[in-house]
Amino acid sequence: MDTSTLLKNLSNTFAVSSFENCTFPLIEKELKNISPDVKSEKVGIGNLVVTFENESPKIAFFAHVDEIGIVISKIIDEHFARISPVGGVDPRTLVGKRVLFKTNDSEKIGIVGFLAPHLQKKEDREKSPSFDELFVDFSISGGTSDINVGDMGVIQVQAVDLENGKISNKSLDNRVGAAVLIKSLEYLQNLKFEGQLILSFNKGEEVGLVGAQGSAYHLKPDYAIVVDVTFGEKLPENIEPIKLGEGPVIGIGTTVTRSVFEELTKTAKNNNIKYQIETFTRGSGTEADVVQISSTGVKTGVVSVPILNMHSPNEVVDVKDVEESAKLLSLFALNISLNWKGRRKL
Repeated sequence: MDTSTLLKNLSNTFAVSSFENCTFPLIEKELKNISPDVKSEKVGIGNLVVTFENESPKIAFFAHVDEIGIVISKIIDEHFARISPVGGVDPRTLVGKRVLFKTNDSEKIGIVGFLAPHLQKKEDREKSPSFDELFVDFSISGGTSDINVGDMGVIQVQAVDLENGKISNKSLDNRVGAAVLIKSLEYLQNLKFEGQLILSFNKGEEVGLVGAQGSAYHLKPDYAIVVDVTFGEKLPENIEPIKLGEGPVIGIGTTVTRSVFEELTKTAKNNNIKYQIETFTRGSGTEADVVQISSTGVKTGVVSVPILNMHSPNEVVDVKDVEESAKLLSLFALNISLNWKGRRKL
């Protein structure tokens, strides 16, 4: 399976929080192509859970599928509507963009408008716009007659290839994680894995980690790895820099079980997988924050893929980091299963 194509296909789909079902069929298709024997089910609020094999130990990989977006909050007239954010949306990324909305019957195109600079007051020209000042113009697609309050949308862009194996698109947070989970199963096919691998593709992370908690409680895995993205750009001086192309980022901190972190780093070293480390002083800002404390507690790790321009329509990822992250996860699962059979548990 070509990783670049997989990433582009996943990130091109529409999956604002609560619309993840638009992406799940593609994920299921890719996994069935890898192994026709995988079993899929919907768990809790509708998370997609895919299971491979049925022995012990039970190892679960988690990744959220939803993306940030916008929602119609008020119909102004026959042409214009107001919007509010779904998740962490910076209104500055929306001005002048073409946006795609899902309606009851179809899809609808609009343009995010803002008062033109030469019509603004001088003192307002340097200010950043707020959602109170933005509107969507639907006159280019027939007006607002078939638009309803509550319809959700995203900036309409398509994935593009950049130089040196990089890809840019919306929603790489966290279709990257979904791709890592899919690729990890592909790699595991060629390994002597004797356990149970569970891939949990979750809803609603961008609006409060609402999907992963239910999946973790339902699955009760022996070990869990949460896969997300992190900032692959210049960080404050007191934080170790994270870079694209330098491999997966392994998290350490209060949200992470120390023995899982150590097994991940040992696996990376033993298999010549270049990796980076990210510290969590309190929460991780990922689904690990709820997975680890589910039920009686789950031994949890975090593996992140660095991206640029997070929560924008032009996020950037290095395909090599995705592939190396998937290799790390598959080898981690293999080692855990071998240790389990040898009765050496973390």
